[in-house]
Amino acid sequence: GKAFCHGCGFSFSNIISMVSYMEGLSYYEVRTMLYREVVNGIPDSKVDAFIKTLWMKSKKNKLSYLLDKRGLTQEIIRKYKLGVEPKAGSITIPIYDRYGACRNIRYMNHTKRCKAINEKGFGEVRLFPEANLVLEKKIVLVEGEYDCLVGRCHGLPTVTWTGGCMSWNDELTPLFKGKVVWLCYDTDEAGGRGVKQAYDKLKGVASNILFVQGRDISKGKDMSDWHFSCPEFFDVLSKSIKAYSAPIIEPIKKGKCPTCGQEIK
Repeated sequence: GKAFCHGCGFSFSNIISMVSYMEGLSYYEVRTMLYREVVNGIPDSKVDAFIKTLWMKSKKNKLSYLLDKRGLTQEIIRKYKLGVEPKAGSITIPIYDRYGACRNIRYMNHTKRCKAINEKGFGEVRLFPEANLVLEKKIVLVEGEYDCLVGRCHGLPTVTWTGGCMSWNDELTPLFKGKVVWLCYDTDEAGGRGVKQAYDKLKGVASNILFVQGRDISKGKDMSDWHFSCPEFFDVLSKSIKAYSAPIIEPIKKGKCPTCGQEIK
């Protein structure tokens, strides 16, 4: 797996550095390229085509829907590469993994609230946006891609699972290890079940799990509703997250252990 040329001095320590030299690309570019060849990903060209469709003049109503009806900003729309599938007219949300490969596209039917279908053959439950979750220590786990994007518009570290409130992928649970997680699912019966599941899954993984308080049910059931009816909710939650600090753990003193009763030396 390694090579060294005694003539010119060229060497490589792995396949990535070898291809980087051969193709004249950076180490990062080659790593991404080879990874995408290994995993079953969706080509960026498809995502880019949907993005271009969204910004066409003929699709102005779709863009207006995202801005006026969903409360998203142009910055967030561009950052997370939202687009439009031209035939059905569905809003498209690409789902990337932490390494930058597109692992699914969610087709959102804006005529039916929060109804979505997956790219055929790519329906595995994943986190969105997964790369952000890896980098952030404080997370607000919400229900649905639109709620997640609205939260991001307000500067919140929102993350969601694709596929609904009861969706979960145990293989990705370790990504929450050591993080502080606020649970903010919809304030309905299904959301309550989702919160319970999330708590059970994250218990012992996350460093702390908190429940978002102070939500006025009369003003809506989720972040998309509160964006229009109760914008102050986001300011309060944002300040609460920024002010949070890990609880101080008192050192164990000599004596008897309060749990098992054994003598501590």
